[in-house]
Amino acid sequence: MADEHPDADPGAALRAQFRGPLPPSVTALPAAAALDLAEAMRAARRRQARHLTDATEDSLRQLPRLLRPLVRRAIGL
Repeated sequence: MADEHPDADPGAALRAQFRGPLPPSVTALPAAAALDLAEAMRAARRRQARHLTDATEDSLRQLPRLLRPLVRRAIGL
């Protein structure tokens, strides 16, 4: 059933992505556009996380191998 899908409510999907109150211009969007916006924001956050992970790994490769595990532990990886 479509009602059981978490994105069935465009407002809830967008609030989850905005992580706060929605601007009036966003609440005025038609349901289909709101769901598209929520999915675009989810995709952007996934890309951002992937880029941050890649940048972190590239930075760690600059360290001597013996220090990498210590630095990983120190920064919580």
